[in-house]
Amino acid sequence: MTTARIAIVDDDASFREFLQTLLRSRGYTVDAFQSGAALIERLEAGFSPNLILLDVMMPDLSGIDTLRAIRQAQPSAQVIMLSGRQTPATIVEAVRLGAADYVLKPGDPEGLGEAALEAAIRNSLERQSLTAEVSRLSAQIAEDPDGTQPCWSLGPSMEPVLEMVDRVADSDVTVLLRGESGVGKEVIARELHRRSHRRTKPFVKVNCAALPADLLESELFGHERGAFTGAGSTRIGKFEFANQGSIMLDEISEMPAPLQAKLLHVLQDRVFTRLGSNRPIEVDVRVIAATNQNLEHMMRAGTFREDLYYRVQDIELYIPPLRERREEIPALVEFFLGKYAKAYRRPTTRPSRALSAALTEYLWPGNIRELENMMKRFVVLQDEQFILTELARLNQVDRVPMASAAALAPQPVAVRSESVVPLPVPAPLADAMDDAGDDPDGENGIDLQALVKVTSLKVEREAIEQALFRFRWNRRKAAAYLSVSYKTLLNKMKECGINDPEAV
Repeated sequence: MTTARIAIVDDDASFREFLQTLLRSRGYTVDAFQSGAALIERLEAGFSPNLILLDVMMPDLSGIDTLRAIRQAQPSAQVIMLSGRQTPATIVEAVRLGAADYVLKPGDPEGLGEAALEAAIRNSLERQSLTAEVSRLSAQIAEDPDGTQPCWSLGPSMEPVLEMVDRVADSDVTVLLRGESGVGKEVIARELHRRSHRRTKPFVKVNCAALPADLLESELFGHERGAFTGAGSTRIGKFEFANQGSIMLDEISEMPAPLQAKLLHVLQDRVFTRLGSNRPIEVDVRVIAATNQNLEHMMRAGTFREDLYYRVQDIELYIPPLRERREEIPALVEFFLGKYAKAYRRPTTRPSRALSAALTEYLWPGNIRELENMMKRFVVLQDEQFILTELARLNQVDRVPMASAAALAPQPVAVRSESVVPLPVPAPLADAMDDAGDDPDGENGIDLQALVKVTSLKVEREAIEQALFRFRWNRRKAAAYLSVSYKTLLNKMKECGINDPEAV
């Protein structure tokens, strides 16, 4: 978490030292200047503190004159004026020039002391954070003010999905988006937001897998100053930012169990507390959750709360992988070529028939995200042969068929015998019998134990290979997909004689 940087401007050396010590003890990074001119010189050179504490009474360049110069150098700078006494005319002028606050110096017998200054600093930093977020969200809304931007995944396979989006978009029900990584779950989430009555309010996305548990809680619900080491100021969480809008909880399956319980409470009561606070905060937020994992299996394994599952799946939308939506590939190729030709100022080169056929035939284990990245390379390199060679190489890597996408589709919780990984059909029994014994004519019977071992090993090998190819030999992702530990996967790979082709 970034520490706020505060600049102190005061000609009194002893007060500067006192204030530096105080603020550093509160976790802030502090820069001190003995005059307004020294600060302005640094600002013009690119120095950009989060907040400036500016003394009113200084020789040469007064605090008010310095404030005017700050407005010229950095118009958006946050400034708190410090003074030894209340002077109404000075306060009015400081506020007119855009000062965030006017505080009596700590230690002054007529002042409010350190607490008033610290409160002013916290409020100013929080205001700055809110201003930045509002600017970001305003830019987001400006891109599509009417909420009419279409979802560009419009093939027949997506028609049931988009029909359901139309039916539920303008309600406030929680939606659970399911599908493989890269299929466009965020696109659908944004489409739900665009078509809703919340379209002019914020759409906020949080990746639950991107942060450790303690930081994720702060990211979602905010924290008070001092809630944990490094929490130098109060911070508003994403739920507050998304108030009256929509929040997308991406990879919700990665949320730690204690945080799942707090999220359940928020979904039920629309009330939460910041980290380190007991004050309840009410929010009006439409929640859209997304996952590429089998939540039913996770519930049976005890890693995902059953009550949270039923709370987030008011409506489920399963988004099919790109290999089941091949009719969309030409339109997606056209879309990405135009997008990146404009972004990188390159000519819009159309793919040849050979490249179009190769793009359509490829399995796309990374789905739309993989297609987008490949089109980006095509635009930048302007070399069709490079893309054809890459596709040929990837087809060799993906020579083992992928497991069915049905493993990620919504599945009845009552089916307790269902496996998270759809295993391939074992080799024919005759083949397994030939491998199991040295008696092809069957005169001496069948070694059943050897038969079971060989058949099991074949099934394990095929399942592991499919998982490894799916995740491009990322063993940790493959282990998670197969619901085994990383060490177990390595041992099984060794037992099955599976080696990384890139290491050969």
